[in-house]
This record gives sequence, C-alpha cells and structure tokens, in this order.
Amino acid sequence: MLAQVCSLPVPALPLEAIRHYVALQRDLDDFIAVAVRSALDRGVDWPDISALTSVSASSLKSRYSKTQVARVVQNRRQRRPTPVPSAAPGSVALGESPILPEATEPRRLDRSRDALARALSHMHRYSGTSVRTTARWAGISPSYAYRIMSGERCPSWPRVQGFARACDTDPGDLFELWSAANGVPPDSPDQPHERALARFTGALRGMHLARARPPLTSLADKLGNISASELRTIATVLADPSSTGASTLSWTATAALTKALQGDVARTRRLWQAVQQAVPGPISASLAD
Repeated sequence: MLAQVCSLPVPALPLEAIRHYVALQRDLDDFIAVAVRSALDRGVDWPDISALTSVSASSLKSRYSKTQVARVVQNRRQRRPTPVPSAAPGSVALGESPILPEATEPRRLDRSRDALARALSHMHRYSGTSVRTTARWAGISPSYAYRIMSGERCPSWPRVQGFARACDTDPGDLFELWSAANGVPPDSPDQPHERALARFTGALRGMHLARARPPLTSLADKLGNISASELRTIATVLADPSSTGASTLSWTATAALTKALQGDVARTRRLWQAVQQAVPGPISASLAD
C-alpha cells in the first residue's frame, strides 16, 4: 500500500504514505496489546512472551495490564469515523445521494459499517483488478479506496456506485448495506412492487457479499429445515441480480438466511414485508422470529 501511494505522480500524495504509516503503526500497537492479553488468557506465561518479544516481563506487565489493554480497545472504538450526516429514504432513486439522519445508534452503525466495508473489499477481490486500477475507474484515489475497504471511511452513495461499477457489480447489491451503515431506515411499505423487490433482492445479495459469498452448502446447518424449492430460489437470487424469485420466499426462509449471513433481521423483515404488501395476494407466512 505504501509503495503504491508513493509511486503515484501527484506531489501531495507522498504525505498519504506517512499517514498510512502512522495508521498502520497504531493498528500494530493495538494488535500486539490484544494479542498479549489473548495469549495470557489461553495459559501463556509472561516469561514466554518476554522471550519472544525481547522485552522484560516487568515492562510487559506494565504495558499490557488488563486495565491498559481495556483502554487501548476503548480508544480504538472512539477512533471510528463519525457518521456522515445525510438521507431521506422514501424518495431516493439508486442514482441519487440521500440526506442522512442526524441521530443514529453508534453500535449498530459500527456493525453496519463493517458489513459495508467487507462487501466492498470482497467485491474488489472478486473483480480481479488492482486497487490502483479500480480506484482510477471509480474516480477516487487509491488511498481512499483502501480506507473505504478497511472501514476507516464511510463513502457517499455516489462513491459506492462508482466503486461498484468499477468492479463490474450492480450498485443495487450495496444500497441497503450503505443505507444501514448511515442509519437510513428501509423505505415505507407503500411503494411500487418493482422498487420493493429490487431493494429486497439487493439486500439479500449484499448480505451474501459481505460474508464473502459462501456457498449455501456451507450454511446448511444454519438454514435449518428450509425446503429444497426455497433453497433453489435463494441460490438463483444470490447468483442473478435480475431474478424475481425473491418475492416468493417465505419469511421463515428469509429470516434463516439473514441469520446465517449475520445480517440485520429486523431490517430484512421490513424489506420482506414491503415486497409482500406490494404484491396482490401476499404470501402467507408467520412473522415470528
């Protein structure tokens, strides 16, 4: 990353390399602190850690006490980027940039931002292109591309769209992840069927992408007793963004898939309900968890 930033023919970018160095060093300091405490919790003794790190046991005990490491973890959480204020959910088209709400839930946003960052990172990996090339096609700097893929920055919707297109991916697969990362609630149930279905399908595909697109066979234990026909429908929806099969999924199958992919069940439920209410003769299914 540092070598790539330094090689760019833009005079100001070498400073980016220094910023990356400082951020990486800070991450390494956090990592060793948590790694030491984890090793101790698993039965490793201070002398063993001292021999490996060439630091005296007394210094290690002072530097990596439970209190000190707890403070490291707390400080790291506080360094998370502040939510970008901005998006009115009801009237936003996929090509627009919404205005996000001012008040949000920090813990939920952290999880949602992590999901978006993972999805962007996996999406880039599947594209097979370099970060530099992808960034150029997306109209952003390589350093910013690294930051949004690591979760250090939460990109605007136009930036997400550009990044998705540069990776040859439908931006709709990321819209719900982006909305959740910015605290934007799903659309109201009163909306056209095509829009509701597109949002629901994109949400399922986005959750799948955020978990590195695991095959359904690897999720069998978590999917429970979903029927073979619904499993085939899920497989089709996850493979083909133009599929309309998501409208036939029961809530039982949808909830099981959401939990298996560690998604937001409450948010997915609202999206599922919007599809059912927009379709004449909605599918009957229990809304119990």
